[in-house]
Amino acid sequence: MSSKKQAIEMRKFTAAEQRAAKAERVSVSEAEPYGWVAESKAGKETYILYSSPFTKRLVCTCADYIYRGKDDPAYECKHVTAVLKFIARWYLANEYDPIRQVCKNS
Repeated sequence: MSSKKQAIEMRKFTAAEQRAAKAERVSVSEAEPYGWVAESKAGKETYILYSSPFTKRLVCTCADYIYRGKDDPAYECKHVTAVLKFIARWYLANEYDPIRQVCKNS
């Protein structure tokens, strides 16, 4: 197979991978009194996210999450993915203690 054909036959990304890539363009901040605000880099769209007390999962107010998430409890829109990354980065910067992690697993 020629290299030209190989370049054309690029791997297609799954829908979840595409949403994860789009999540990089979402800006996240904390909301008062609780939850998070996710907005596009252009600032055109703003969505509120919060942790559901019933499912212990993030809930988003975007149409994608409302329509696709109702049938799949594990569904994550790009805003949920962006907030999860935001939380993980905050945890690593503020709470994570590698020594405690090693002692806990010993």
